[in-house]
Amino acid sequence: MPDAARLLVPFRICLDINVWVAAELGILRGRRGTVAQAMVALVASKYLNNRAVQLVIGVEMIATLGKVLVRHGVSSDVAAEFGENIIELMKSGPEALDPLLLLSGRDQIAMHDREDAGVLATAIAARVDLLVTDNLADFVTNDSVSFHTRVVGPAAGERQLMAIAHERRDGVSLVVAHPLDVREWVRRGFWIRADSIRLAYGGQDI
Repeated sequence: MPDAARLLVPFRICLDINVWVAAELGILRGRRGTVAQAMVALVASKYLNNRAVQLVIGVEMIATLGKVLVRHGVSSDVAAEFGENIIELMKSGPEALDPLLLLSGRDQIAMHDREDAGVLATAIAARVDLLVTDNLADFVTNDSVSFHTRVVGPAAGERQLMAIAHERRDGVSLVVAHPLDVREWVRRGFWIRADSIRLAYGGQDI
């Protein structure tokens, strides 16, 4: 699809559960301006580099999110309200998607963690363009390709970030990336898609 035509198609983004949890806990603990909150602000803005943004999240993800928040000491009422707000954010996107209508198909993906398999399956079934997660290694599969992007953190605790490209025969082209990389790409106006990742980081494939 030509780039001009791509601009007319909403850019679908899925935030992993760990991103939503980090954003909400940050707010409840009085923290502002975190990278997780920047990801939520991105999908809430419904706009990315001249392209409309559509949030994608599955029902199972929302249920898991509520359970994780409660385990972190968040009241069930606050957790439920947060989940409802996410659903409304998704429904108010340019494509007005409904979590209840999304397919999962986790059993079709060979991954050790069933929760992560469900997230990846939801993203693939919904033809998501970008999946943002802090747990990068959990989304590497036999048919994906990973690329080193940059090293972050203090010298004593450095972490190598990577971008993961899932390009399937059914036409799905999904990028899985860390919030820090996504925030930097947005600042640079970088076109986030699998072929762009290959071009920018192809010499550093793992």
